[in-house]
Amino acid sequence: MLMVVMAYNVCSGWNNEKPKNRSYDAACRVIETIRPDIIALNEIGNKPIEGIDSHSGYMARKLRMKEYFAPAIMVNGYPYGNAMLSKYEILSAEKIMIPDPPKRDGGRYETRNLLLSFLETEFGKVAFLVSHFGLHESERENAVKVVCDNIDKIKKEEPQTHIILAGDFNMQPNDPMLVPISERLTEASIYCGTPYNTFESPEPKIKIDYIFISDGLEAVKVIRPHTTVSDHCPLVAFLKLK
Repeated sequence: MLMVVMAYNVCSGWNNEKPKNRSYDAACRVIETIRPDIIALNEIGNKPIEGIDSHSGYMARKLRMKEYFAPAIMVNGYPYGNAMLSKYEILSAEKIMIPDPPKRDGGRYETRNLLLSFLETEFGKVAFLVSHFGLHESERENAVKVVCDNIDKIKKEEPQTHIILAGDFNMQPNDPMLVPISERLTEASIYCGTPYNTFESPEPKIKIDYIFISDGLEAVKVIRPHTTVSDHCPLVAFLKLK
């Protein structure tokens, strides 16, 4: 028995082609070719398209999955942030805001959050965490602390619960800021020896999207489908119990 997990920054439905086009149907078609059990979605939301108000809700209906949307900011007057889709029962879900850096040294900053959900699965109870870290080091430092604090809390209060963390972290694998996460969880690609690059499609040169798993889980396969539906290629891990 395998659990299939996908991390996918969908770029608000915008493709990475010329001419630019915006369609969540295209993203759903990519997902349907993989049939994941759980999906971490980044850059979901923004102004409505094609009469769609809830972007993650629309994708959930198309894919026949359950969903939870965790908006972090308003863009063009509409909520925008992270979401998760699941074939499993969502026992609970919440968004935890990541503090903004106290000093802003120029450049693009964006308020971020952590989506924390608990699922009932064939593997038992799973904590599924989704986040999209900032472009600036000070933002990522705050994000790593919030993520690690919540991982530690789950491990202490629910030691039998499996943990999966997924999303766009805007860091490459050699970034020392990933070390605190790697001390707590294992990046799925390590099991398979191929740290697939995920950005920028169609021929990604760097890896900034991740799926981390706790000790009770193991990845038997990791793939990175080639697609230009977003500027990110999705990352997919096939997991089993150890």
